[in-house]
Order: sequence, then structure tokens, then C-alpha cells
Amino acid sequence: MYRINAVLKSPLMVGGKTLNSNYRESRDYIPGSVLRAAYAKALVQRCSCSQTHYWLEYKSQSQCMECEFQTVCRRFSEIKFPALYPLGGIPYPATARRKKYRDKDELGIYDVLKSRLSDQGKAKGEADWERLEGIHKEGLPIKLIHSPITRTAIDYHRNAAQAGALYTQNAISEKYLDNSQELADVVFSGTMELSPEEAEALEHIKVLHIGADITRGFGVCHMSCREIPEDSTPKQIKTRIQKFQEGMDGTKSYVVLDLLTDAYLGLEDIWKDAKPQAGISDKQILDSQGQTISQADISDKQMLNFLEKKIGLSTEKYKLCKAYKFQEILSGFDTSKTTEQEMRRQSHLVVKAGAVFAYQVLTESNDIEELLQQERKGIGEQTQHGFGKVRICDSFHTQYDARKGDSHNG
Repeated sequence: MYRINAVLKSPLMVGGKTLNSNYRESRDYIPGSVLRAAYAKALVQRCSCSQTHYWLEYKSQSQCMECEFQTVCRRFSEIKFPALYPLGGIPYPATARRKKYRDKDELGIYDVLKSRLSDQGKAKGEADWERLEGIHKEGLPIKLIHSPITRTAIDYHRNAAQAGALYTQNAISEKYLDNSQELADVVFSGTMELSPEEAEALEHIKVLHIGADITRGFGVCHMSCREIPEDSTPKQIKTRIQKFQEGMDGTKSYVVLDLLTDAYLGLEDIWKDAKPQAGISDKQILDSQGQTISQADISDKQMLNFLEKKIGLSTEKYKLCKAYKFQEILSGFDTSKTTEQEMRRQSHLVVKAGAVFAYQVLTESNDIEELLQQERKGIGEQTQHGFGKVRICDSFHTQYDARKGDSHNG
């Protein structure tokens, strides 16, 4: 296992939310697909063979045998590129809550998952809490600085600015305020599995240009790659499960899958095949191409059965009993194509990072090897681009268990 660090040296704009026709905000993390594209472009620029549209392809020519990047180039499509989160953070789980009104020095963070799985139901004081979103490190929210930059669109036929075509990009600044309220570098990081030869090759790429508008100086990152111990072992997984089980009803045992990155679980399929209930009209949402995705009313049982099949844990050993999730429409471009129509990818519904899937264990003990493999391979499609990364029983649920009260939030 290796840790990839990207130290941001200029504003970063990563395909984010278009809040209206002329305002776009960057995501606070670097998806694995964006990291792969940046490495592919860097390798193509160093390649002595002919490559088309920055689509990296191993050519098996004589000069390839002497190239320092041949080990990476040969297996590039098979390497899993991780999502890079800022400052060592991960997304808050969908079960995280925070006090709306709290003292200045009070953290006031709670996790309601264990209370939901127990007979307690809602935790005491929950009416005064709000759902937490974003990225955290050890419970504390990570706050990056966003810099709005306004530009004008260009009419390339007239070589002049387009009238009335101003637009604003809310990019991530290369600095943030640390705990001492001093400006420090923003560092994005993630872990990936590499051979020593592949890691050595990537070490030769010291600078990457990541995200959008790199021709304008955006997304300059200083890269590093270093070996780290295995970040999840069978012993660690077993310990996290045991800690999660503490204080729960002894007659039932649970395992939790925490989604650390967005996941493609084919949610469109459940609505395509479903029929709306009598007297209830379809709920309609439009994708980025103006096409309609129909959402008929789906029962909780139908959704759990669908997700259970998509996630893929053994149904003889585990039963999905709770799913806390949010979804959004995600689309993108395939720059290996030649026309804009071909480049535009079909839009899909994705499950957002932070989703929590709670399973009841049907056997006397957990299959730790199966759970370990689930962590390593991820869930859903496009896991090679960092999508669908999961962690078994993240410690957040135990550390901030809402049933403990205020003692752990001081």
C-alpha cells in the first residue's frame, strides 16, 4: 500500500456543482477518475510513441522497453486510483448529527446509528440536532477556503468576448487556515495498491495538473508517493466490529459498511422496472442531457433488497436491515472521443459518499475474510476509478455514539 499526496500550489477546480447557469463550485476532493486522467496526460506528454487525445495506450514498441514508465503504462487501466481527500479527512457518515445550538468550545457531534439499530430509536435531545455534511478528521470539520473567480466566455469565431457571458468559478484555494489560524498548504491524500516498480515510476512525476482550466494555471499539484503499512487488516476489522457491538442487544450482531467515496450502484434500474402505485404519479428528474429518469415510489423493503444484491455480501451470512444514503445525478465527459456529442457520457444516479449500510449477521460469527475482500474491491461499478470504497464499522459510530450523551463531546 502506498499513500499518494498532492500538495496544492494553485487554485483547484474539480467538476463540481453548477448552482445556476453561470456559477459553478468545485468539489472539496479529487475523484479517482480525475486523478487517473491527470496521470494519463502526464504520461502521454512523456511518451515517445504516438498517443491520441491523451488516451494512454501501451504500444509495445522497442522504445517502450527502455522507458522508465513502462511498468505503469503497461498496467495503467488495471491500477485502482483512489479519491484524494484534503488534510487526511473522510466524509461524515449519513448518520452524523450536530447540535444546532452549542457552546463555543463544545464539539456537540453525535452518531445515531447504534440508537437506530437498538430499541432506543431516537436519541435524547435529537430534536435539537442537525445532519452533518462535508469532510472531517477525527470528528472536526475540514474547512477549505474557496476563491470565486469571474471570467468571460470567448467567442472563438470572432476572437472576442461573448456579450453577456460572464461566469464565476468558486475554486479551492491552495491555502487554508490551520489550528493556529495560520495559512498552510492544502494537501490531498489517498491510499492505493502498487508494486514497488510502479511506485518508483510514479515518483518520477513530481508535478501534476489536476482538474479543469489547467491551461490557465489551475490545479498545479506537487506529488509524492510513499509506502505505508496495510491500512486495514483482519485483526483491525475484527476489533472494529467488536467495539461496534459493545452495548448493543446481545441477541443480534451487526456489521456496518461505511461508504467513503461515491458509488455507482445502478439505482436507475430499480426505478426503470418499478411501477408507480395507483393514484401516485411518477416523480421526475432530468439528467444533464435533458432526458428523464423516472422515480416511482419504492418501498424500503424493495430498496434494501435491491441494494443487498448490488453490494454483494453473502445473503446466507448477512442481511441488509438499514440503509442511510443520499443520491445525485452524475455525468461527465470522455475526452478520448472526437465530438462533443460523443464525449458527453450518459448520466447516472450515484450514491453519495457517507452512506451507511447496516447488516444483521445471520451466522454465529463474521466471515472476516469476506469482509476484508469487500473492503479491498469496493462496491458497485468503476471501482478502478476510486468509486465505491468502503470501510467496515468505521470508528466514528462508536466514538460519537449518541447513546453516550455529552461526556464524549466536551
